[in-house]
Amino acid sequence: MKLKAIIREDVKPSDKKIIVEFYGDDKNQHFEVKCLFSPFYLEMKKWESWILNIKMESEIFTEPKTGAKSYFTHLLCKKAELVDSPYIKDKDSQPLGENDK
Repeated sequence: MKLKAIIREDVKPSDKKIIVEFYGDDKNQHFEVKCLFSPFYLEMKKWESWILNIKMESEIFTEPKTGAKSYFTHLLCKKAELVDSPYIKDKDSQPLGENDK
């Protein structure tokens, strides 16, 4: 599924995950999304908006002593596309060069 999200924490070179807030979430929750690529080398930055291609993966943990099961849902991103960035300047706002006058 494709979901639009805002990156909510800085991305470091060693990171294999991103922390995001999904558009339309009334509670403004933050979610950990594991990436199948390097988010740092894709140049993901805090405050940017991305379309994330997400799939869910379930993990079942059984407590050895009691046999009780716990279920965890992981969000995995296999592809991402930049939608909006506050770091990219608008082409119209750049000063004119000598050849552009």
